[in-house]
Amino acid sequence: MSFEEFLSELIKFRNYPPEEINIIEKAFNFGQKIFEGIYRKNGEPFFNHCIRTALNLSTLKMDYESICAGLLHDSLEDAGIKKEDLEKEFGKNITFLVEAVTKIGEIKYKEKNLQQAENIRRLILYIAEDLRVAILKLADRLDNMRTLQFLPKEKIQRIALETYDVYAPLALRLGLFEWASELDDLSFKYLNPEKYKEIEEEAKKRITGIIELVPEITKQLEEEIKKRNIKLYEIQYRIKRPSSIYKKLQKKGGDFDQIYDLVAFRIIVSTIDECYMVLGILHSLFKPILEEFDDYITYPKANGYQSLHTTVLIDKDKYIEFQIRTLEMHLKAERGIASYFAYADFKETKEYKKGKNLSALKDEDLRFIKELTKWKEAILNSKNPEEFLKELKTDILSEKIYVFTPKGEVIELPKGSTVLDFAYKIHSEIGHSFAGARVNNKIVPIYYEPKTGDIIEIITNKNKRPSPDWLSIVKTYNAKKHIRSYLKKFHFSEIKQNFDIKLVARDRIGLLRDISNIIASQGINIIAVKTQTKNKIAILKLTIRVTNKDEVEKLKNLLKRKIEEIIKIE
Repeated sequence: MSFEEFLSELIKFRNYPPEEINIIEKAFNFGQKIFEGIYRKNGEPFFNHCIRTALNLSTLKMDYESICAGLLHDSLEDAGIKKEDLEKEFGKNITFLVEAVTKIGEIKYKEKNLQQAENIRRLILYIAEDLRVAILKLADRLDNMRTLQFLPKEKIQRIALETYDVYAPLALRLGLFEWASELDDLSFKYLNPEKYKEIEEEAKKRITGIIELVPEITKQLEEEIKKRNIKLYEIQYRIKRPSSIYKKLQKKGGDFDQIYDLVAFRIIVSTIDECYMVLGILHSLFKPILEEFDDYITYPKANGYQSLHTTVLIDKDKYIEFQIRTLEMHLKAERGIASYFAYADFKETKEYKKGKNLSALKDEDLRFIKELTKWKEAILNSKNPEEFLKELKTDILSEKIYVFTPKGEVIELPKGSTVLDFAYKIHSEIGHSFAGARVNNKIVPIYYEPKTGDIIEIITNKNKRPSPDWLSIVKTYNAKKHIRSYLKKFHFSEIKQNFDIKLVARDRIGLLRDISNIIASQGINIIAVKTQTKNKIAILKLTIRVTNKDEVEKLKNLLKRKIEEIIKIE
């Protein structure tokens, strides 16, 4: 692709001033030269990947520095360019972005989970400095996932799993819904190809007869909306991806008949009032499925997503979901947090001029970014990268619920949190003095997991204080941090309990000794051992004394990594 062809694609999404286009052209020519003669696994020129990464960024209307970084993002690693030379040519900001993406992926460990943990730790630290690092990394990963089939099978599985675990949820939390959906779908396609194909084929059968009705429904809606003088920008439709269908099937007990949104329309209007007017039109034309209605305008998702969702019956056994939103909501849904870099007024802020460190911004939409900056301290203080990665996935990347205080304040928590987590989310002292909880006016146990929409009241007692067993009840990093801090301050020791583990391994001399040494290295006592050997297969049943189940799982993972003879451990 020539620069002229690249530029014609670039300006479809954003008009860059001449001085910025000159720098982009310089980056294009520089990248084309340094990547000359370097090819990818599929035989194509390596620079093609850099061009596609930059064009991915252009769809989000990213600034010129991001576009340049997309063109140059592999230059330090794959083209052997020195940081000093890059900085001399393109300045500190572009060089920082290129170096950040390079350093995120440069750590190599024999233990892949440690490698992933360290890379994600770096990613979060760089995001806290400049949000564009995350968007650049996602643009890079998106193109890599689209061309993943050319890599060795083992590498495909590793990259797909990391994408599913970390990058798809990260894109979702940043509000990049289309990218998140595609990353999740491609991950599922490689991780579970047979299931993917099965769902894809079944979905195709079921949407037959619905797709044919799309033009008629679109025309009918346009006419009804026009009658009411509502400003209509656009009506779109999409077909649900197999990965999304699979997740919904899990919630619906595997029943395909309970999936009502295989086809979904987006109706984009001007104002919030018009959104609710269109909702009324839909419900007057078609029979709504009440349990499939969600109001994300009143109750936005954690990533700021807003829309009305309603599912209606359009014909016998044929359902369509409608998403109704304003143009502003739609643009935000398309570009997420990246939309801030398209706003001219944002470019005049101090935060932009300081390298887009967003931690000082007050806007509620940047709640997730503020949350990430708070993790900097946790990252720097964490001595266990695997534990950090687990907490990151729980607190930041997991699905969220939204509950209420008795005064009506909305509180966001990771799904699976307990009422004790809720208490610590309100304030550490509320958590420390937790004596009970009421959910929707009913007393619940300390381990109760609330659902979206619940109203939670915490009962406190100034004489109550945290106990070590609370650590096995809470799920969030915030709650665990405050409990551990209290226990350490007042010299509590965590309560230990007995757990049984069973190992099946190929027998050899010294097997039990090596397993025992690893367990002892973690400060864990073995209470009892039972062994049995048959046909050179050893079965070991161990009773160990630990603080909680998390400690057991960490030990299991360590044993699997260190003892290659282990076949199974449970």
